[in-house]
Amino acid sequence: MFKSTRPRSNQIAPAGKEKIVLAQLSLTVAFIMLAFSSCSTASSYRKLANSRITTVQMSNGDAILAEVKSGNYRTPETITEFTKKWYTLMLGWSGGETAVKVNGNTIPANSYAAAQMMDTRLQKAFLPEFSQLIPASVFTQDNQLKSSAKVRYVSDPMPLSENTWAINVVADWILFDSATNTETKTVTFNKSITIKAAAIPAKSVVEEANSLQQLIESIRAYGLEIINVEEFEA
Repeated sequence: MFKSTRPRSNQIAPAGKEKIVLAQLSLTVAFIMLAFSSCSTASSYRKLANSRITTVQMSNGDAILAEVKSGNYRTPETITEFTKKWYTLMLGWSGGETAVKVNGNTIPANSYAAAQMMDTRLQKAFLPEFSQLIPASVFTQDNQLKSSAKVRYVSDPMPLSENTWAINVVADWILFDSATNTETKTVTFNKSITIKAAAIPAKSVVEEANSLQQLIESIRAYGLEIINVEEFEA
């Protein structure tokens, strides 16, 4: 006798279905998490690239983070320090000072260094008038006249463009006679100064540069130049 056989069913038991569904859900969740992680990483890289942060290794081996800026970028602190330096040099000298001639104008050596902080056009316009204010006797060896700048206020640099700034200064130009211990003259020297980014020259290879040349070289390292000087009403 033949035993009757029941056809095998192709249907999956409920327990098997649950396992497959759970496996599919797990794969889906894993894919979503991987995609989210990739997007997050890509976003972080984009933010880092946009902020233009780079690592710079110092000569002592330390590594620091530095932000990349355009070649015309100058910090407000640098612009302010440059401006104060101009005042200190232009108005800071004493009796017996070395005389330097610039375009026919005789000025003290320190003022000559300050003139290098201005562009050529401004030098020609500014120095003739400035030289007239300098007592001729200051260039004699026995003269004890001292000149200095008393800076009372310096504004924050105001951007005029990507590479140009305006800065206002309230100051006095004081002439003091050491022989008599008297202040012989005080001149108001309030100025509105326009400063522009300039190329920073390569360091000189001249080892025997005199003190004036070294001073001028240090000034040019600021990468700035004065392109206009006007009276400022404080």
